[in-house]
Amino acid sequence: MSLPPIADILEFLKSADPEMLELMGEAAVLEAFRSAAAEVPAYTALLSQRGVDPAAVVDIDAFRRLVPLTDKTNTFIAHPIHQLCRGGSLKGIKSIVPSSGHSGTFAFSVDTAEGAELAAKGADLAFEYVLGISERPTLVVNCYPMGLQVPTSMAVANAGVNADVAIAIVKSFARYFDQLIIVSQPLFVKKLLEDGLEQGVDWKRLRATVVAGGEGFVESWRTYISGLLGIEDPDNPTIQFVASSMGAGELGLNLFHEVPETIRIIRRAYRDPALRQALFGDGASHTPHFFVYYPMRSFIEEIPAAGWPGGDLAVSHTAMDLPLPLFRYRTGDLVRLIPYRRLEEILARSAPDLPMPGLRLPCAAVFGRRDGLEVAGRRVSVEAVKEALFLDADVARSVTGFFRASTDGGRPRLEVQLRDGNAPAPALEDRLLACLAACESGGVSWKVQLYPWRDFPQPTTYERKHAYLAR
Repeated sequence: MSLPPIADILEFLKSADPEMLELMGEAAVLEAFRSAAAEVPAYTALLSQRGVDPAAVVDIDAFRRLVPLTDKTNTFIAHPIHQLCRGGSLKGIKSIVPSSGHSGTFAFSVDTAEGAELAAKGADLAFEYVLGISERPTLVVNCYPMGLQVPTSMAVANAGVNADVAIAIVKSFARYFDQLIIVSQPLFVKKLLEDGLEQGVDWKRLRATVVAGGEGFVESWRTYISGLLGIEDPDNPTIQFVASSMGAGELGLNLFHEVPETIRIIRRAYRDPALRQALFGDGASHTPHFFVYYPMRSFIEEIPAAGWPGGDLAVSHTAMDLPLPLFRYRTGDLVRLIPYRRLEEILARSAPDLPMPGLRLPCAAVFGRRDGLEVAGRRVSVEAVKEALFLDADVARSVTGFFRASTDGGRPRLEVQLRDGNAPAPALEDRLLACLAACESGGVSWKVQLYPWRDFPQPTTYERKHAYLAR
């Protein structure tokens, strides 16, 4: 299977009927399901065990009603990899991508050479819309850990999570390109940009954009990182961006991504409680990521969750030839889906001056995991602590972003790692406490401990997701 030229796809997505795009995705997932039910041994067995006759899945309502939800446990723990693949074989496999293993269990996606080319074209589609990469020679500095590759036709330098290597690449090569894209997880992005500035790198002159993935970030982080890049107005970025992309090792690394219009919408919602409520409902404890997604590529569901205005995120592949297809696969994230027409209605009523996304795609508000610290009968979210760490620029530039939250005698305790060269100080602690108070409306009284970089008592690494909560 080959895709049309990217310019043609973009023109189609700018003019297509939004409901038609979603109907295309529904038709594609039904066809992919029937194929996998016949060709994937483990999936055939699962459907049989659950008493599901694939022939009964005649429409999307039947798909939602009859097809079982899947996850790491009933997929990757329950079956060897070859049984999860078409024909029970890994023949023709060209690439293997692992999940982060943050849960203690690894999951994987596998792909063919043709599939890898299609993934690269899909990533280039997003970059073309946002940054015009066909007109501007672009260097991608890939700082993802675990050897993860960025699928793209652009020039890519694979630096890994080594700031010295990445800075050396930038100093040697960035001048030969019109723009620079740094791809990594949020805490390493912070380290790289700060270290680069200290070594004389002018990120604004290099027209640097950041695409962060691997874990979610908060809007105060976006504000702080925008300052490091020289972006004067983070609410209305034009030629440089701080953007998020979300995927999963077993599902694909670019399921969702931001575009300039969704960044402007979420930045307004961050400061406007009325818009935030209109978009995300009363139960939203923090400002989520706000993405577009391609319904023809992935069928996305929100599975109802008690006490939540949205639901649990479930993803189904729609490609017929994917070697290891997954259906109704729960990622562990909370989501609220907002179709394109629904977003039009919300903005017309609550923010009429904000433009709609130029691509007529559905949107997903992703809130991340349910993880939080239980304090006096209420949950303090990891996101609230992250928001506090970056709310004050003086605090943000003093910390690495690594922390550990726990309870001590019923009182929440926060251990924070300082950047190398910074020492604990009462004034810094007071500023952080003020930020925590601003980000938590419930009157939580924190006990804060600041640690010099080398003395932080928890293991830290940029290779894996950090455990922010004590277990």
